[in-house]
Amino acid sequence: MLLKKVVLTVLLVLGVCANADARLLLLASQDSGLYRSFQQGFEAGLSSESLDQGITFTLASDYRPAAQANSGNIIIAAGVEAAKKVGSINIGDSRVIYTMLPQSSYLWLRENNLLLEKHQVLFVDQPLYRFVNLAQIAFPSIKTLGFMHGDVSAKHTENLRQDAARLKIQLNDVSLQPGRHLAKVLDRLMFGSDAVLALPDPFLFNRRTVQSLLLASLRRKTPLIAYSESYVKAGALLALYSSPGQIGRHTAELVNCLTEVCDVDSQKNYPKYFSVQVNNVVARQLGYKLAPAHELQRQLESQDARQAE
Repeated sequence: MLLKKVVLTVLLVLGVCANADARLLLLASQDSGLYRSFQQGFEAGLSSESLDQGITFTLASDYRPAAQANSGNIIIAAGVEAAKKVGSINIGDSRVIYTMLPQSSYLWLRENNLLLEKHQVLFVDQPLYRFVNLAQIAFPSIKTLGFMHGDVSAKHTENLRQDAARLKIQLNDVSLQPGRHLAKVLDRLMFGSDAVLALPDPFLFNRRTVQSLLLASLRRKTPLIAYSESYVKAGALLALYSSPGQIGRHTAELVNCLTEVCDVDSQKNYPKYFSVQVNNVVARQLGYKLAPAHELQRQLESQDARQAE
């Protein structure tokens, strides 16, 4: 098990203000392929201008502070269980980066006072403007973007509307509340939209709503843009997401920024690295001829870079 109590020697950048005794502790919520991919990306992203420093990798459930008193002043909490563990122990003056967290989980942890006051966080969610940019790149003539939301995802509506308006796209937001007829809501969503966006919402998307949304997209020939690779495999036309390895790489860069002079030091961060996937079978069924996924991703990265200037 790669994540269980393994101590590795790595290279960390130590700037002029860094403590030569600094050590790094990575707590993972689970021992699984997902977190091993995160770890691999994390190791690959660490800067090499450094002194050799020890890194301790361990499962959150196995971490005992008394037994690992030398596990340094930078703690990476990967996932919800790791975040809970960090919130339950005395970490002294250690610096904390929460990562591999959906934004909804981060908000839940904050509302329940389970987060340390001084920290950075890297969400797994994409920034909303990136979805809107992808819609415009994939469908240059798009006029209306549909968005079905529940109680959790409803908070994105106004920001999505502003991001869409920037590209002269109208947002067709449709709420699915308890008791509302799903078929009627989906008809309103599909008929009034050139493309539809699905964003993470644990209270909205269960097996029934996901299957109904995918079927409605195919029947009405309205392309669906989703937030995970699994959606594309299930029948969505497009997906925009960050893999665990990409999140790991970005997390490593946040660590590098704690140990050297860095231009960006934001408390809340969205993934820098991301992937675009296209379901070519669905594209043919819907009558769309899209650019290859790597070309859509390249254009999206270029647009990200322009917006950052």
